Amino acid sequence: MLRLEAARDDGLWQEILRQPIIVPAEGRRGSYFDWVNRYDTMTFRDRCRIRKLSATSLRPSFWIYLTIRAGKAGQGVEAVEAVRKQLYPNWILNICAEKTLSPDEKSRLASAAQDSRIKLSVLSADGFSIALNRNLQLVSGDFVCLLTSDALLSPDALFLLAEAVSQHPEAKLLYGDEDELDLQGCRTRPSFKPDWNWELLLSQDYVSSFVVFEAKVAKSFLFRPEAGHALAYDFLLRYAAQLKRGQICHLPFILIHRTSHEMAGCLSRDEVAAVEYLLARHHIMAKVIPIEGRHCRQVGYYLPPDEPSVSIIIPTRDRVELLQACVESIVRRTTYRNYELILVDNGSRTLEAQGYLAEITRDNRVRVLRQDEPFNFSRLSNCGVAESEAEFVLLMNNDITVITANWLEEMVGYGVQRMVGAVGARLLYPDNRVQQAGVVLGAGAHEVAEVAHRGIPRTAAGYLSRAILPQEVSAVGAACMLVRRKSYLEVGGFDESNLKIAFNDIDFCLKLRQRGYRIIFCPGAELYHHEHATRGSDVTESNQARFNREIGFMKQKWGKELEADPYYNPNLSLGRELFVPAFPPRVVKPWRVRTRKVVNR
Repeated sequence: MLRLEAARDDGLWQEILRQPIIVPAEGRRGSYFDWVNRYDTMTFRDRCRIRKLSATSLRPSFWIYLTIRAGKAGQGVEAVEAVRKQLYPNWILNICAEKTLSPDEKSRLASAAQDSRIKLSVLSADGFSIALNRNLQLVSGDFVCLLTSDALLSPDALFLLAEAVSQHPEAKLLYGDEDELDLQGCRTRPSFKPDWNWELLLSQDYVSSFVVFEAKVAKSFLFRPEAGHALAYDFLLRYAAQLKRGQICHLPFILIHRTSHEMAGCLSRDEVAAVEYLLARHHIMAKVIPIEGRHCRQVGYYLPPDEPSVSIIIPTRDRVELLQACVESIVRRTTYRNYELILVDNGSRTLEAQGYLAEITRDNRVRVLRQDEPFNFSRLSNCGVAESEAEFVLLMNNDITVITANWLEEMVGYGVQRMVGAVGARLLYPDNRVQQAGVVLGAGAHEVAEVAHRGIPRTAAGYLSRAILPQEVSAVGAACMLVRRKSYLEVGGFDESNLKIAFNDIDFCLKLRQRGYRIIFCPGAELYHHEHATRGSDVTESNQARFNREIGFMKQKWGKELEADPYYNPNLSLGRELFVPAFPPRVVKPWRVRTRKVVNR
């Protein structure tokens, strides 16, 4: 039993006594409620340990700017109290409140700000941007934190940030995870975020509820009045655009609890404008399209004046009904013009298939490459690429049919962007359920990789809308994958020796990422994947030995990468169901381990 004498802090002990005792509810095992009670509820011992550690080596200072709009003073008071309860003491809070606050609201805020580290500023008619710019130049601390009135800091938030800074001194931008408080004050709807994901940030502001900037760098930027309600997001985009990935640190811990999501319409419009401003500033030709009914958008990149050439490579054998549907959907529906088809025939035997292959070559956009040898998907793909002279190659299964006419424009638009190695499409089953929306490493029964959002309805947004938004991922499947041919050859293509059938696309994407290339999931390109819904598992009795060898090869070669997918949060499960809380999470609070180190994944 914990001895009360260990507290040595009457104020802390009184605070502990005021905290509600949370008891796991029956029948809720495996829920977020259960997860919070097991892994994210601080004990008295935790608080004592944090206080002790905070008094020793962790000394970076945080200047927090809390913006409060008229009518939000109640939320603001709660936000101020959350800052005052921080277990890490080295902070200053600057409250910027709108001039139109009522006298009662101002009085409530003044009462809450009874701390020498808190300053309350009532804005002039100039507004938030002018006040923030003025105050930013006065900062003498190490880091600047932007906080909104609907975001309550968790008691350990600043300590976790200080610990992250000590472990990653190169960090110039930091952010963490968050959840929401319902009307009863219960924690719900966790946002377990990925590591830095630029394309996702353009589509959705998943970061700036609470974001931390290095003060020295932040002072060289200004808040733009034109950004409206998206001041923090606009500032974040411009600030982050000049950083390297290694200077951005994601803390996989819940740092804030959101209390509302109001003004979504105003935010959506202003965020679209912020993205448009950034793209124009960097001379990137693109259109920003709001997604109706959702607080997010898609960026569509314009193609160069001369459309890059594309070779669509389709391995096939017999099954003419599949191949014919695939080829005809491409020829009839695709609006992109500068492409060719290379059909790699792996020894078709039926007269019907041979006849169709002979007939289809009458179209000058179609070539047939004959490969009479045992089935080896990696080799067939490599042979098709070797036959191509196009700028891009697109690997495609013969059981694919096109849905969106501009699918190839969308994929090539991403393919021509800086350091993009591979682009994957959004694949659907014929019954309009999602078959593939990117890949999660380390997941599935074999713990190598599993497709994301499998089985959800086509209209569903998925976890944090990630089934419908462009984003960086660790890998995409070769059922429909676009790659610059030069990059394909640079990494040696698919592994013909060790990965003849399975995981060759995962291995290929990891080789690209090892060279610094980005892998993009492009939901604007939608296609049906017919056969995969019914063909069954690859792990049949005859294939078991080969499949096990390929699993073993992947784990031996990529073990560390498979254990820590940067685009999949370590608080999320890698089991049968993805995007649900992990029991236990694959990350531990730093004060609960002997070697205090924040996991940056």
